[in-house]
Amino acid sequence: MTEWRALSDDQIVDLARRLRSVNWPYPAADIPELAASFGWQVKTTRPEWVRLDAGFGRSSGMIHIDADQAVDLTLQVTDFVDSDPAGMAQTTDAFARMTSALTEGLGEPTARIPGESAEVRWAGAEATIVLRHLDITVQLALIANSRLAARDRTIDLQEKGLI
Repeated sequence: MTEWRALSDDQIVDLARRLRSVNWPYPAADIPELAASFGWQVKTTRPEWVRLDAGFGRSSGMIHIDADQAVDLTLQVTDFVDSDPAGMAQTTDAFARMTSALTEGLGEPTARIPGESAEVRWAGAEATIVLRHLDITVQLALIANSRLAARDRTIDLQEKGLI
């Protein structure tokens, strides 16, 4: 059995700082160069998205594209776990540890969103760093603020039963 992997505190902070330095949204035509600069491999390219191997397998990264601009980059920062209490405890611990490391490295979060897919956010002028806890993995994302606001509005309407 292989050992479960997760980015270390230094690795998650370094990744978040490097992502934060990218001028986002980003030209879709330049995604291959961006991926190469981070050491990622482009696996599949479509007009609306690019799938990456970001170090945790062939689909461990996804970039969503809108109007020829990359607007949402989501990366897996842990291996997947089994959907059982022991596995979910691993991702919960990793999420807590990474939140602490990012808070120390980036400053206090601008938002903490509890729930089934808990998020901690560090907003910038044009984009937001998002650490997301899913039961079976942890993700780090760089999302254009306009896209994140639209997603938040959709979630709010869904929770109110309006859509």
